[in-house]
Amino acid sequence: MLQCLGCETVVLRVDHWHSEYDMGDQSEFYPPRASRRPPLWMWQIPDGWRVLLAEIYTALQADSKRLAMMGARALLDVYMNDNVGDLRTFDLKLSALVEKGRITDSDKAVLVAALEAGHAATHRGHLPSDADIAHAMDIVENLLQRHLLQFSAEALAKATPPRPNKKQV
Repeated sequence: MLQCLGCETVVLRVDHWHSEYDMGDQSEFYPPRASRRPPLWMWQIPDGWRVLLAEIYTALQADSKRLAMMGARALLDVYMNDNVGDLRTFDLKLSALVEKGRITDSDKAVLVAALEAGHAATHRGHLPSDADIAHAMDIVENLLQRHLLQFSAEALAKATPPRPNKKQV
């Protein structure tokens, strides 16, 4: 058992070794170290998205990379369904998002990269690297946060006093 002298967090460290094999020492920590923290704005997104995002973070904390990537793909699918309806293919959904002005063409290319990583984990058993997961989560979180920023921008615009008219001389 280990305890941080700063925050007083307690973790269990399990050291693995085998006297007959030279595989090097390995340590595991319980609970595992958080590879990524949930965003603070997570509680402001719609419940269905928030619950799925929380499940993705649970998978990340358990080091279940494939499940996390599958969850990221599912969250993108749910986002698209909520915004443009349940169309037949991901490409149709992405094109509809562009047509509705929710994303740009360059955003579409970025989302395709995250979706393809999710497809690979789901259908081909691909094990994404930590960097792959980080990129996919950056993409998903960016999309969700931009959804929230629309409301923030509207509130900010309402709260900002208009520029006074110039006096004509």
